Amino acid sequence: MALVSPGVEVTVIDESNYVANATGTIPAIIVATAQDKTSGTGTGTAAGTTSANAGSTYLIGSQRELTTTFGNPLFYQTANGTPINGHEINEFGLLAAYSLLGSSNRAYVTRADVDLATLTSSASRPTGNPVNGTVWFDIGTDTRWGIFEWNLTAGTFTNKVPTVITSTTDLSGGVPKTSIGAIGDYAIVATNISNPLYYKNRSNAWVLVGSSAWQIAHPTITGTIANPTLVNGNSIVINGTTVTLSGTSSANLASSINSASIDGVTATAVDGKIEIYATSLAESNGSVADGKIILANATGSIVTAAGLTVGTFARPLIQQSATYSVPEFKSTDTTPRPSGSIWQKTTATNTGALLDVSVFNSTTATFDSVSVPLYENDVTALKNYDVLGGENIAVGTYYAQFDVSENDTITYKLFRRFAIGDLEVTGNVTTASLTAGNTFTIQASIANSTTLSSAVTVALSGTTLTTLASDINAANVANVSAEILSTGAIKIKHTLGGVIILKNTSGTPLTTAGIVVAITTGQVRAGNSSDLILSNWVAPTYTASINAPDADPVNNRNWFHGGTEADILIQNGGTWKGYKTVTSDARGFNLANTDPLGPIMSVTEPTVQTDLTALVTGDLWIDTSDLENYPKIYRYQVNAASENVWVLIDNTDQLTENGILFADARFMSDTTTDIVTGTIPTIVALQSLSVVDLDVPDPTLFARGTLLFNTRRSSLSVKQYRSNYFSRTNFSDTTLYPTLPTEKDAWVTVSGNRSDGSPFLGRKAVRQVVVEAMKSAIDTSEALREDSRNFNIIASPGYPELISNMVSLNNDRRNTAFIIGDTSMRLEGTSTAIQNWASNTNVAADNSEDGLVSADPYLGIFYPPGQTNDLSGNTVAVPASHMMLRTISRSDDQSFQWFAPAGTRRGLVDNVTAIGYINAATGEFVTDNVRESLRDTLYSNRINPITFFNGVGILNYGNKTRAASTSSLDRINVSRLVGYLRGVLQSTALGFVFEPNDKITRDELKQQVEQIMNDLVSKRGIFDFLVVCDETNNTNTRIDRNELYVDIAIEPVKSAEFIFIPIRLKNTGEIASGNIASASAVV
Repeated sequence: MALVSPGVEVTVIDESNYVANATGTIPAIIVATAQDKTSGTGTGTAAGTTSANAGSTYLIGSQRELTTTFGNPLFYQTANGTPINGHEINEFGLLAAYSLLGSSNRAYVTRADVDLATLTSSASRPTGNPVNGTVWFDIGTDTRWGIFEWNLTAGTFTNKVPTVITSTTDLSGGVPKTSIGAIGDYAIVATNISNPLYYKNRSNAWVLVGSSAWQIAHPTITGTIANPTLVNGNSIVINGTTVTLSGTSSANLASSINSASIDGVTATAVDGKIEIYATSLAESNGSVADGKIILANATGSIVTAAGLTVGTFARPLIQQSATYSVPEFKSTDTTPRPSGSIWQKTTATNTGALLDVSVFNSTTATFDSVSVPLYENDVTALKNYDVLGGENIAVGTYYAQFDVSENDTITYKLFRRFAIGDLEVTGNVTTASLTAGNTFTIQASIANSTTLSSAVTVALSGTTLTTLASDINAANVANVSAEILSTGAIKIKHTLGGVIILKNTSGTPLTTAGIVVAITTGQVRAGNSSDLILSNWVAPTYTASINAPDADPVNNRNWFHGGTEADILIQNGGTWKGYKTVTSDARGFNLANTDPLGPIMSVTEPTVQTDLTALVTGDLWIDTSDLENYPKIYRYQVNAASENVWVLIDNTDQLTENGILFADARFMSDTTTDIVTGTIPTIVALQSLSVVDLDVPDPTLFARGTLLFNTRRSSLSVKQYRSNYFSRTNFSDTTLYPTLPTEKDAWVTVSGNRSDGSPFLGRKAVRQVVVEAMKSAIDTSEALREDSRNFNIIASPGYPELISNMVSLNNDRRNTAFIIGDTSMRLEGTSTAIQNWASNTNVAADNSEDGLVSADPYLGIFYPPGQTNDLSGNTVAVPASHMMLRTISRSDDQSFQWFAPAGTRRGLVDNVTAIGYINAATGEFVTDNVRESLRDTLYSNRINPITFFNGVGILNYGNKTRAASTSSLDRINVSRLVGYLRGVLQSTALGFVFEPNDKITRDELKQQVEQIMNDLVSKRGIFDFLVVCDETNNTNTRIDRNELYVDIAIEPVKSAEFIFIPIRLKNTGEIASGNIASASAVV
């Protein structure tokens, strides 16, 4: 602002513009990894691997930051721990980025939206994770039941492992079917939440252990003499009752005992020996049930003759106790017990009971094991967990009740702590009309005790819930109170978090008040003798199984279907038919006579069918010896010489009757079976069925006799789970699809076919899915196209298929970056193989393992792959870009982008130990140092060789781009120079946008551009240059269009790739006399 009165005003005009130094090497690396990997820190999920962050671009500054964001690079191994070379789900890009960041401090990393972990081969269908908190009772070998059977004669216990029944189809009336198990076996019925234990008696019937039927499955007294001769009319005394024998045999004696109708006592003859049984109702003194038999002789010698012994005998018993409380069952103990008695060890030591229960944690996606001790009841559990009464027991604490009916039977009923703190039970009615004078009793648990308080009778003083609450409080039961909520419902509490036992004794006041088992929290359950148990111990919902519970897969979950099996149909009569249902195909073959197992899967040419019968015309053979080119399908038929031979079917022929179509047709043998949990039909079954899914290709579009290779059911394809796939959303035409199947979900093949109709199967199916995801990551990324992300290298290690996409990305970024492209890791190190790949003799539609298509001056291709170590120290194969990312970065650190990153000075490779290729047939890494003849072939095809020189090591020995024509841009150093110039000139000129288009601006801009060029001259990037920015190229017309032109001509410095040193031999003295032509004269 102007001064008004005398003074001083200082202004500053910044005319100190300068050209910044060249940006260092900053690559953008597109990678594929497993999803939800563990962070490299060892805890938590690596943020960059979540589905939500797929496609996000991260600026990574260190190896630690890389592994924290994306986890450690994973390289898959065989079952014996050998890394699988070139596996499509190896994380090549991540390992390359890790290696790069060992010598650099910046890289942009973008992860494609594909979960490599879901692409491991599996013959089993994948499932999804259960919901958080799902409880799994693993009834496999990790669970011990603690069942020990007593043998009185040996004086020992034997551990008995029961059969665990998890299907109701194995039950009859809730009891195991007689077809299950053998006599003497035990079984747990896990379909019953109490998990009761059964025993199979000598009648081949299952009886509940501890029941009367079980008690008489084991004799209390057994005679030792078979088929004795007894005296009719002799007698014995059992529990005070005289039994007179009617007859002379053991069977007659048993009948006489049974006829005496002695309480709790029965008998039978087994193998000629008398057996006497006692139940808990037996009364040794004739009046009080004690489960014992007192046997005495009366007249004659029945006891001696039958091999019996007079005395007192006790029935079989179950003792449920800790390991340290050993039952006193021996004959020398006070009360011996017969063989068959059971000790249920309720503690885990010495192979006692140990229940394997775990709860699913959705955060870690694992089942976390929980402790489940065995206790007699809720009150005992309270005492053991919390001496203060239960209020401190955490939610999710478990115990198992070992005698849930309190009748000396064996159970394993699970209970889970519902709430911490007070027990609060709210009735499920808000109003009630009670009957005054009705009564009920209350008992409650006591802190640090296994007994309940004495029962207190409560008589209703009124007819409302309010008076009921008052009556409960007036009963003055310790720690028990009641109140009315604002809703009108009654709430009963135990302030120590204990247990309350209620029982209607007159009328049904508790039922009327809504204190019923139907309360949805599960805090009220039925006890014995009409008791109601109010407790924070609640029976959980759980799955009892050997395998962990699961759910349907998440939508779009991939499955690489392992194994080798194929379902093939045939077009016949305008429809698709199961192969063996056709008795005369287009060639007249009776396909019903073809191999009984369907297509013959064999590594060698079959000479007979799989059942060893003769081959027939129409038999199909799939060659499994060459999975790299799977499927090679042959048909047994008559050739031109009238000979029966195997004829290869052309996988690219979808037009003729001899052709084959690859598409989804069916997964199940019907349209109703669940595709995740249902039993998958065998190929044998499918070959005789013609059922197909709605999305099967229209058969009328194909010739009769055309085969349909069903990729949905066949193996080695990648399928994706689609929820509600067969819905009107996808099949809206009611004319074409009048009805939809019952099963709406589907497995949909996503690995697809080539442009010629042949399929991607095996590892190539996996590769195709990964490639498509990575292509999408590049093509749809806005972040990679933002100017704010200043990178000058682009790479997707291991995937030549992405070259064209990277070229497009670079074009969108005005070619300011250089692309590092890979050759196939299975490209053999021969001139023929390399020539064929580089010249695309296979006529591939896009860059791939089959051929190279792209030509671009900002693209460099490198060969061969290398070998290095992953972060676990395993030797793994890596693509050429793994080496070149680090080599170019190190070259730029030593010099500038316009220096060739090649040769002994700047091309040294230090992150691999060997170079070579992967043998496609064996998967083995073949070391190949790239000899000169191979380098010649590579260079002539514009592929840069990485080679090994004795005394030097491994180095990049090429500087060529994939420029389509010969020009300065056919060299990497010039290409990167131009990329650098594009960026720096863009940045420089940006500061002049909207400035006045006059001489001052043009001169200033020209000056800055010349500074750039002079800098490049001094740094050996260009020989010379010319910058024009004046009236000659900024005409009035251009100025009127608001345009400003700066024309630049440069002479880039070329690299010395071919050094010639001619040596001329001269006679003595000729050189000193000057008799030699100048070397400069030699062309």
